[in-house]
Amino acid sequence: MSGGGEAIRGCVLLVGAGGIAAPAALALAAAGVRELRVADDDQVELTNLHRQILFDDDDVGRPKLDAFAEALRRRFPGLRIDRRYGRFTPSAAAGLMPGVSVVVDATDNFASRFLIADVCRLTRTPVVHAAAIRWRATVMAVAGEGAPCYRCLFEDLPTGDAPDCATAGVAGPVCGVAGAIAADRALAILAGDASIFGRIATFDGRTDTLRSVPVSARPACDLCGSRAAIATIDASRYVVACAAESGSSTHVEVENDRESGSPTHVEGDRESGSPTHVEGDRESGSPTHVETENDRESGSSTHLKTGEQDHG
Repeated sequence: MSGGGEAIRGCVLLVGAGGIAAPAALALAAAGVRELRVADDDQVELTNLHRQILFDDDDVGRPKLDAFAEALRRRFPGLRIDRRYGRFTPSAAAGLMPGVSVVVDATDNFASRFLIADVCRLTRTPVVHAAAIRWRATVMAVAGEGAPCYRCLFEDLPTGDAPDCATAGVAGPVCGVAGAIAADRALAILAGDASIFGRIATFDGRTDTLRSVPVSARPACDLCGSRAAIATIDASRYVVACAAESGSSTHVEVENDRESGSPTHVEGDRESGSPTHVEGDRESGSPTHVETENDRESGSSTHLKTGEQDHG
């Protein structure tokens, strides 16, 4: 398999190399994307093989990035894969974002999702948030300017425990659906199709139902609202679950502000003391329980309930 379509210009950054990122990468490469940048810090585990379709028993214990890249290159010899060992953290953003056309967020915790959302907004980079838990998948594409953005829907990091794969489980095929939809949205962005913004797709594997629900911009949103308060990246904002960073404050520049052309300053205030590492599957992590409060048959609902953490 060499990738059937014509070459598609643009670099896609996959944050995560697991159950959602794998089908997304396969679909992107098959469609003609020739450059992927992948960030992950985890190893292949036996219990994850049911949904991480690029890996097999021989990969257990290996870095996901190595197994991920090798499996893709066997199928797509012309694919360029830029491996970035480590998590998407405040200090890592400066090295991850330059040259990226669209980000696919396939992480597994709220802090990483909010960090990715914030960095993408500040650098004016479109992002596709994809997640899955139990029998449900959700995907939301966000334009570089937001309006709506991830924080319009899920205002800030939740407090208290949230279900994850270890406690709630996830059906392998649901991860495949999430990855496929994420790839579809990323390809639309690369093609200049703005119609995919402002909606969230939800898939219920038990009923085999796929829905697309409109999402409205929130005027008071701290990230993309008229009086947005988030102008820099302060690591303390994401300390709940991001990878631990210790030391003195740092000032990081993420290149290429897409409106002004000037560098966007991303501030990485490194926290010391509280550990921020979260155990468990590392592929996704935002609320996926999205229910409409209007007539479910009409498909025109606007109010969304949230409350679950999702994983790939």
